[in-house]
Amino acid sequence: MVMEYGYPDMRVAKEEVLSRIDGGRLVKTLTELIDIPSPTGSEGEIGSYIYSKYRELGLKVIWQEVEDGRPNVIGILRGRGGGKSLQLDAHLDVSFTGTEEFLYGGVTSPKSRVEEREGDTWIFGAGAFNMKNAHAAYLEAVRAIVDSGIELEGDLILTATSGEIEESQVDDFRGKKYRGYGSGASYLAAHGPIGDYVIIGEPTGLKLMIGHYGSYWAKITASGGTVIHTAWSRGIPNKIEQMSEFIIEFREWKAKYEDKLTYKGYRGIVNIAAVQGGFPWKASRTPGEASIYVDIRFPPSMTWMQVRDDLDAFIADFNRRHPGYDIYELPYAINPPTEVDEGELVVRAVKDAHREVMGRDVETIYEIWYSNAPKYNSMGSKAINYGPGGAKKLSGLTLADKDREYISLSDLIAGTKVYALSALSICNTPR
Repeated sequence: MVMEYGYPDMRVAKEEVLSRIDGGRLVKTLTELIDIPSPTGSEGEIGSYIYSKYRELGLKVIWQEVEDGRPNVIGILRGRGGGKSLQLDAHLDVSFTGTEEFLYGGVTSPKSRVEEREGDTWIFGAGAFNMKNAHAAYLEAVRAIVDSGIELEGDLILTATSGEIEESQVDDFRGKKYRGYGSGASYLAAHGPIGDYVIIGEPTGLKLMIGHYGSYWAKITASGGTVIHTAWSRGIPNKIEQMSEFIIEFREWKAKYEDKLTYKGYRGIVNIAAVQGGFPWKASRTPGEASIYVDIRFPPSMTWMQVRDDLDAFIADFNRRHPGYDIYELPYAINPPTEVDEGELVVRAVKDAHREVMGRDVETIYEIWYSNAPKYNSMGSKAINYGPGGAKKLSGLTLADKDREYISLSDLIAGTKVYALSALSICNTPR
């Protein structure tokens, strides 16, 4: 093999690696992953599967016990030394398993299924979209590198983390099934190992996501009500009725506030996610308080403290105009926004790899949803999102279909190739 400045000729290395990517093995791995249920809080079984796959590849494997039955699994392909390190990260938990009783209408099929449709092979099932496809792609990319015999200069690190899905403990909703929002990635970032650069294979539709919004979850409560029997409640201020008045004004405020959340052409959003109050099992009593739960998505140009101050200012003004309503807010999940510069090595590497694989430039985007990236960026790594989920779409499917989670094999192969080429580029870049 031709050597240049101590490294293998990259053209030859790329051909050696890409020729070993096997679509049939990708389908097999992904269907096996889908068939292992992994809701947030129950990631142990799928973690064991990933552990065995890392061992099969000859990686140095680390099992981190985030909490009982909830691992982070790390596999390291050691480099020869002196090169940059790349981390390929994906979460183990899924948004929905297909068995949730609280959902109205279909979201996903709990078991995998493979079909030939519209000139492509499609894999269906829980996590096919978000984001078990990334685990399958990482495993195949590393296998191709290992089987090619090419040695990297820097470490290539695979990380499978628990508890990424956007959910949080609040009120009576306590326990590990509610401990998401990057809890595993937070543990990994604090304990290591993480890479100089990180690619997170979230379903970006083969677009390069260099930044995303943060989220501020708050419980807003009308407090201080009198709990009294219905028979004597006439004339007593009702906290649910007061909260309904607050919601009317809050909706007007949020419509204007979303303009402030605009960044680089993307507009933030505010969601009233839930409402709670009173005693449904004892309707003979007035409510002592009533609450709504809100989600505010804010851009990298703002901090969570600014969001808090803006919300508190609106509430303070409302209270001045409505004495006795006693509205206050308490945050219960705060997750920062993040972004990396387009000049960073990881961005340039993905751009080059995408162009080589797809024959066209990649689209660079921001998103409103959240990922593990801020956990790693806060430690000095440079983390971006790029994944095959959501690129090609099947005609005739809607958000109410059971087959909402799926991926095409052609997209999965393309993503795998981009990961492999990015690893060759980054891990062979001298420190």
